[in-house]
Amino acid sequence: MFKTLALGFALSAMSLPALAQQAAQPAYLVATLEVADLAAYFDRYGGPVFPMLAAAGAEVLVGTPTVETLEGDYAATWTAIVRFPSMETLNTWYASDEYQAIAPERRALSDDETSVLFAAPGFVMPAQ
Repeated sequence: MFKTLALGFALSAMSLPALAQQAAQPAYLVATLEVADLAAYFDRYGGPVFPMLAAAGAEVLVGTPTVETLEGDYAATWTAIVRFPSMETLNTWYASDEYQAIAPERRALSDDETSVLFAAPGFVMPAQ
């Protein structure tokens, strides 16, 4: 019984600071793209997008044509993970006129059947 109470208090203590920080926690843009011509992709999309990301305070954590698949099937030819200061910052950047002007290049250069672009907050403890 004591161990259960102690564990409950410990989890509660850990979740309170997490809730307070959740508004300011980083958010991640994940892109798994199937790109036939990486040179054209970087010329027409990658080159312009990097300065936009830097201006938004984002940091490219992963950008690679090769990954080591540990489980499942993975066919992407370009994988990127970008950290933004917050979900609000990520959404503002994504919706900006500047980014939306080059987004059609990404779409045109990647297979829209298999390519995925999504945003996710940092770790969020599931509700119990």
